[in-house]
Amino acid sequence: MLRILILICSSQVSPQDCQRETALDLISGPQVNSVFSCAMQGQAVLASTANIGRRPNEYVKIGCEHLDGPDTSQQL
Repeated sequence: MLRILILICSSQVSPQDCQRETALDLISGPQVNSVFSCAMQGQAVLASTANIGRRPNEYVKIGCEHLDGPDTSQQL
């Protein structure tokens, strides 16, 4: 099982360095069964939250986290 993560990061942080620890904010989404489901539903969660990542100095990154721990997360 995976959990959808929406990371809101500063534009001063590279996308590779945008992680749970460096994000300005983190939205934990629903559980899904596959990376494909995480990518598709992550986009839907992001679209339903219209006001995040709208500041000029921020961007949004979708990630998938294995439920057995944050060290096994995959970024999309």
